Amino acid sequence: MKRYALLILSIALLTACGAESASTTEETPIPTVMADSAIIAEGRLEPAQYADISFSAGGVVGEVFFAEGDTVSADDILAQLDNVDLLETDVKNAQDEVERAEADTLTEVAEAYEASRIAKQRLDNYSIPTEFDGMTPEEAAAEMKIVVDKARADYDPYFGYDNPRGYVKILEEALEDAWADYNQALEWMEREANLKSAEVRLAQAQTDHDNQLSGEDIVAQSNLSAAEATLEDAELRTPLSGTVASLDVKKGELIAMGQASATIADFSNWQVVTTDLTELDVVNVSEGQKVTITLDAMPESPLSGTVVSIGQTFAESQGDVVYEVTISLDETHPNMRWGMTAVVKFVE
Repeated sequence: MKRYALLILSIALLTACGAESASTTEETPIPTVMADSAIIAEGRLEPAQYADISFSAGGVVGEVFFAEGDTVSADDILAQLDNVDLLETDVKNAQDEVERAEADTLTEVAEAYEASRIAKQRLDNYSIPTEFDGMTPEEAAAEMKIVVDKARADYDPYFGYDNPRGYVKILEEALEDAWADYNQALEWMEREANLKSAEVRLAQAQTDHDNQLSGEDIVAQSNLSAAEATLEDAELRTPLSGTVASLDVKKGELIAMGQASATIADFSNWQVVTTDLTELDVVNVSEGQKVTITLDAMPESPLSGTVVSIGQTFAESQGDVVYEVTISLDETHPNMRWGMTAVVKFVE
């Protein structure tokens, strides 16, 4: 209350003084000072894209091909275990197995095709008797079997005659003719069946060969896939193009599966990640919103950026509920370093 009374007294005195000097001095307006309501948060500078990588298998490091600071391309081999030569031999043997299987299936296709060609030629060269017109081979064989059975029934009572003549001779010749026609029908049916069988064989051979070429052969291809996977586990490959930010392997060193081995980063694009926004602040931030960024190490070089993502989950920090917000920088500076402290001002 004392402070409040003093404030009133001061205002009164100033008013009185102002009134006394009004005749001699023109009144100067007091400028309006607007409070800065911008949201300010602290964050860390980091590459927009980076990856921590490790070996998928344990063993002794055989070779290291890059050093920290080197530029790499996606899928480059940073290092490999000392058993890579043996594993490469396994892959080569598996590839040879696949190639042999492909050659075998191709040979089967050629043989099946030749068998089909010959079977078709034999069928095409068969002269179908006129009495079989309009019939299938099966129908002709069934019809001729009836004729044979009737001719045999007619002739059987006279079978065994030493010197058949007249009517008996006619019956005997009729039976012989029936057998001849029946055998022709059977041959026709056999030739057509052989062609169908050859065509089925050819189709299966072609399918097997196509499966082999497309990697669907179960045995040979699975052996190759397993060998290639084992080799890949013994190689430390880069998942992206960029710079070797850290490399923690040495030749001759024993390394465990999954042990952190290297970090690859793309330093051409940067972002700031802040976990400093409370639940009261984050509701006033939106994706696409512009921000200004000042690095503690370079206060004279402010940067601009854009909010690219706002975390959907929360964390707790010193009793506050906070959310992670990622800002993409619109520009870079050669002196930027991973982990630098950044002050982010969210522009309304």
